[in-house]
Amino acid sequence: MTSVPISVNILTMPAPRDPVAGIIRAANLLNRSLAPVLERGGITPQQWAVLSVIGAAAAPMTLAAMGKELAVTKQNMTGMVSRLEQLGLVERLEDPADLRSSRVQLTRRGRKMIGRMTSAYQRWVRSLGSERDLRQLAGAVSRLIARLEES
Repeated sequence: MTSVPISVNILTMPAPRDPVAGIIRAANLLNRSLAPVLERGGITPQQWAVLSVIGAAAAPMTLAAMGKELAVTKQNMTGMVSRLEQLGLVERLEDPADLRSSRVQLTRRGRKMIGRMTSAYQRWVRSLGSERDLRQLAGAVSRLIARLEES
């Protein structure tokens, strides 16, 4: 049996995908794909993320706590919350523990918005892959976030 030499040219092989670049690209594509789903409610994917965090909280949240949950600065949260206030979806309350701070909660309109948009959002998420794939992805993302928060 004769063997045929295999010539591999490293320059023509595709480079392994940079996982960080891949995650950034995926985030951009997710935002672009989700935007039309949320457009019906007049909100952006970023606003949906803020509303979801506030809606899942057991009590009104500080801007700092929201920023930590979403991995953005308090200054970014200030702008995002201001826009959501203008839309009538959230309201600020005085923080009894710190008079320099405020807490944010959903308005009745904000709760209705989440209720109205949740099924469309869940359908969109399910369209991204099988339940098993989404569970595995959620686990990998959670582990990555935990590692990044540790560093």
